[in-house]
Amino acid sequence: MSKLYLFGIGGTGSRVIRSLTMLLASGVDAGADTIVPVIIDPDLSNGDLTRTVSLLKVYKEIRSELSFGSEMQSRYFKTNIDDQGTDFRLPIANVGNKTFGQYIEYDNLCMEDKAMTSLLFSNRNLNAQMQEGFKGNPNMGSIVLNDFCDPSNNVLANLLSGFADGDKIFIISSIFGGTGAAGFPLLLKTFRQAQQFNTFANPAIIANAPIGALSVLPYFGLQSDNESEINMATFITKAKSALTYYQNNLDTDALYYIADSMTSSYANVEGSDGQKNDAHFIEVAAALAVIDFAKDTQIMRGSHIYKEFATEQEADTMDLSMLSPSTRKVLAPALISFYIFSQFYQHHLDSTFGAAWAIARNFKPDMLSEGFYRNLSTLTTWFKDEWLAEMARNSRAFQPFNTEGYGSIFHSITGYETKQLGFLGKFWGNKDGFVLIDDEIAKSSNGVDKRLSDKDYFMNVHWIAIKNAITKRLNLV
Repeated sequence: MSKLYLFGIGGTGSRVIRSLTMLLASGVDAGADTIVPVIIDPDLSNGDLTRTVSLLKVYKEIRSELSFGSEMQSRYFKTNIDDQGTDFRLPIANVGNKTFGQYIEYDNLCMEDKAMTSLLFSNRNLNAQMQEGFKGNPNMGSIVLNDFCDPSNNVLANLLSGFADGDKIFIISSIFGGTGAAGFPLLLKTFRQAQQFNTFANPAIIANAPIGALSVLPYFGLQSDNESEINMATFITKAKSALTYYQNNLDTDALYYIADSMTSSYANVEGSDGQKNDAHFIEVAAALAVIDFAKDTQIMRGSHIYKEFATEQEADTMDLSMLSPSTRKVLAPALISFYIFSQFYQHHLDSTFGAAWAIARNFKPDMLSEGFYRNLSTLTTWFKDEWLAEMARNSRAFQPFNTEGYGSIFHSITGYETKQLGFLGKFWGNKDGFVLIDDEIAKSSNGVDKRLSDKDYFMNVHWIAIKNAITKRLNLV
């Protein structure tokens, strides 16, 4: 059973993991049996972090009540997500309620060392509170995150205690901020030098494992704020500096780069729960890098592969048809299927309990108040009304669906035409929307293994019905 240990550093790491989790919920093949996502961020109340952790927990709870034996055709939630006892977060050095100066014990330095430190760090750096992260200062982050390289630190050792041959590591970070730009090379160095640590149970396997990474270049901007320590004008300069360092100091087997020249201007929030950026298509593309790495059997120790991402067309508002054929093949079937499932679940399911398939399994409306179905309701709402809606209003926008068009569900998928029905089709089978899905559920329920648990049965019937309905109504290529 292969595992991918996925480290998301800083706010960008959280946002990419959020998009990846939505793709996995939709049934995108992850290329690994289990993904172990871990977020590294000193700002524990960061809005991007907390909502990603909430999403991961709900996904894990849903997945724990499903089984995927030979009779289970549904791919929704098929990939196992495991936190390995971390609560999806990796604690770092104790930075709470400390300034950077207090952390490095600046006041205890001798005069000469104070002078040198003052050349490297401004007074603003020294007085910066760190419980909200490093606020775009990788020079600060590189000091604090050296905690990973402390031989006495067994946090990583505990996390990787079950690391085995065939497992992989992937690191997500931005290259233009503070936490990610500093944390990525330090974390990578720790893995590659694992044999120098006596805390790891399996250091040789870790040191020689395939390691991939994604460096996210600038893809959004920040509104000007003279009171903020984060300055958008330095993004490109910091990215160039980091790239120069990366060129000669990284030992990755696959390195992915991604950026966007069209940038939204977000509110300049330094951290805490106010830092909750809208989802962006770049984060979806970044999540595809994780999947590509997990699937690519040619990537092994010493490969040194470099990859970038591009779309087939470019527009201010993108849809699925504008992606390359290989990207559409991965994304379109899963996203369309789960979008239809989400709309069906929110707007039609409660009217179907009188159907034969529901009566046969004694499904009743009050089951929707049970934990599994409540979690499904929560996640499908986050998927459609938050994640998709945020990408649709962002710049560059990604709008694969007209999310208001659930009444004519197959006509609300942008970039795809519905199939034209022939004369006999119009006369005998002119069914559309939820009516067609109801019809397909009635057909598919007869062939689903009755020995499946109620929850497996429920997911299987709907997945098969929606797949068949999509085949009938969409020219999906």
